[in-house]
Amino acid sequence: MGTYTDFLTDKSVRILDAEDYLEELKEAVALFCTFDKALDTFLAAHGFAGDPESAEEKTAFLEEKFKSADIPVPRDIGKWYSKHKQIARKTAFQLCFAFRLTVEATADFLRRICLSRGFDCHLQKEAVCFFALKNGLSYPQAQAILAQISPVKPARMETGDIVYTSLIAKELDELDTAEALVGYLNGNADRFGYNNATACELIRTIWESIAKEDGIAAREKKKLYLEIESDVEALPKHGGEKRQRDRSRADHSAWEIFLQILGLSGNGTAKLNRDRSIQPLLKNCAWLHPFVSDAFPDRDGLNKILRGEHMSHERVRKLLILLAFYRFWAGRALGQGSYEAAEADRDRCVCEINDCLLDAGYPLLYPGNPYDFLFLGSIHAGYPLMAFRDYMRELYYEVKTI
Repeated sequence: MGTYTDFLTDKSVRILDAEDYLEELKEAVALFCTFDKALDTFLAAHGFAGDPESAEEKTAFLEEKFKSADIPVPRDIGKWYSKHKQIARKTAFQLCFAFRLTVEATADFLRRICLSRGFDCHLQKEAVCFFALKNGLSYPQAQAILAQISPVKPARMETGDIVYTSLIAKELDELDTAEALVGYLNGNADRFGYNNATACELIRTIWESIAKEDGIAAREKKKLYLEIESDVEALPKHGGEKRQRDRSRADHSAWEIFLQILGLSGNGTAKLNRDRSIQPLLKNCAWLHPFVSDAFPDRDGLNKILRGEHMSHERVRKLLILLAFYRFWAGRALGQGSYEAAEADRDRCVCEINDCLLDAGYPLLYPGNPYDFLFLGSIHAGYPLMAFRDYMRELYYEVKTI
């Protein structure tokens, strides 16, 4: 995986400054490992000695691992190779039990192979998995513990005394018996009615700095922002002069600010304003990896997170990256009057985004993740925010001309 990661890191540094970067992006889409290819590297490191090109042999090896650990064989296991099917999070944990991974190895498997976050101990099932894997318990033993727990379904996160995942993980680490774990989970049920607490708090804080009346978005729009106008068929790449606005849309609405972040605010995107969705831009594009479009940030997700509603890890993580990226580069542009990046700014931006992800318990930016790759590529362009917006506008014009 090291060579693969190094290769994608190098490609991300130069891709959006290439003359024909759309062709480069098309090539990059094919470079990312599907789940089954990433799984191959895991199997090779964990005892598989058969033909690496034989899906049948690899499937048989996996089935035997599940059976020997007394874990039901996933019904769709054959599709992991025949259809490059991504596995569900529950199955990922089952696989980690089947291979008797440690807590640290499980977190690494979730991050690198599944492109997901590590343990979310705000969920009872994952808290039990954390305890079981830490203490060398089997999957049936973990299921027996779960059977003794009164389930709590995550709901809206209310303001007040929020217990963060890091504290729960610390308290779980201090428990040494299954009985103590059952007592802890049943006695603290209120702690498991929500998740993503830190990430949602970070998103609210960043959004406030962006969206308030004199916030980053309002100041950028007034001083620098280049809008899409109805009579514009193509816009200059990575720069250009500010155009005048001539429209009557709510400048401070969440949707309008969201479009501005993406570079899609202006007269020329009236249809987006009517539909309140960018999903049509993300489907079936040759230079957009499907993993990017899945759970891509949108207004609906933003509003739900701001209201404290339960959201998927992937949706929250992607929104956090987008907002942190925009806050950094738009704030930097306002400070210097230009979107151009200094070399030192690139590392600072990556560190700032990674700090947010680390605080929230999410995987750090990883070039092997197609969504992260898009932002890493933008960060290393001459004009990072404009490079990202050019990309989004290319998507818009691609759909507009179909």
